[in-house]
Amino acid sequence: MDSGDLLNEDEVIPAAIEQSARMKAEHMVELYKVIGIDAVNIGEFDLALGIGYLKDLARKTDFPFISANIVDAGGAAIFPRYTIRNVAGKNVGILGLIGDTGDIPNKVKEITNGEASVADAVAAATSVVEELKGKVDYIVAITHQQANRDYVIARRVSGIDVVVGGHDKQRTEDPIVVDDKTLIVRAGEKGQYLGMLEADLADKSTTHDLVPLGEEIEDDAKIKALISAYNDKVFDMYSGDGEAGVNPAANAVLQNEKCGTCHPNHLTKWKTTDHAKAYTTLFNKAKNYDPTCLACHTVRFEQTGGFNMKDQPMSLVHVQCEACHGDAKDHLASMQKIPTPKPTVDVCAKCHTSDRNPNLVQDQKIFMEKIKH
Repeated sequence: MDSGDLLNEDEVIPAAIEQSARMKAEHMVELYKVIGIDAVNIGEFDLALGIGYLKDLARKTDFPFISANIVDAGGAAIFPRYTIRNVAGKNVGILGLIGDTGDIPNKVKEITNGEASVADAVAAATSVVEELKGKVDYIVAITHQQANRDYVIARRVSGIDVVVGGHDKQRTEDPIVVDDKTLIVRAGEKGQYLGMLEADLADKSTTHDLVPLGEEIEDDAKIKALISAYNDKVFDMYSGDGEAGVNPAANAVLQNEKCGTCHPNHLTKWKTTDHAKAYTTLFNKAKNYDPTCLACHTVRFEQTGGFNMKDQPMSLVHVQCEACHGDAKDHLASMQKIPTPKPTVDVCAKCHTSDRNPNLVQDQKIFMEKIKH
């Protein structure tokens, strides 16, 4: 099962990449069909392509997108609140919940332009559990909320055997047992780990593994073929007259060459860093037409005057000066001195997220030294 935010990583999908975002969502569904999954809880970002689109996509799957507390203006659930799966002769009820505290409810309203809101999670879960009585042997709640709210669900909703949580990127090495009746597990983010729980729900004895899905895990041939097909379609969508296998940035004159006119030493140092090869890294992994990746490997992605999917301006590839020092359009046009704030680790963290660089804050001096100029 998946706790949500499967289909998108942003709350706003620019019009220029909406077509590829839809294609990516459809491929994700196909991948999950092959992998085999019982249910996907709906996170706020899963709504970014529209409620209607998500409903249409769900009709194409053999597994449900569920949410017990994403509701319409009348308070009715917009999606199936739960599903029942028969596993080894036992009926397992799976219900989906999204957080009703913090910024999640506001994001749901903003993303859906008010078409959807978030109802009380405890009340929604309690209602589903009551409805499932006599129909199932076990109940699992998939949640998309802050970890502390999983405790609230586990303590206040009687009848839930397991809570599988997500949203705030935390992971549990060992299951948490709440009031000797409910297990809570979380498996981090972005598919870095596969959480596997074996539990004897009679005495709450468990075996729990978080399996790292790193490079040492051999690719499944069918999954790899589906991913390659997706990359090929994205290439065809955006490459224009481009030729597969030819790096379009190889001989490009970059925008920050203009910076080198006055800051030659800084530019020379930049060329020795990994920032100067950021787009090439994507190219080598056949990700140079993936909007999700390009956002951090190009200059001002899909912003005015920045790199965009339609034109693919190669002068704006890699992590150039503006990524750390801010928009330089006016400065380059007038050559007048402008305030340049000193880059902080917060700027780095926009792309060097916790899943990619978990020790960024602790080791910021080491990271900064690599790009110092």
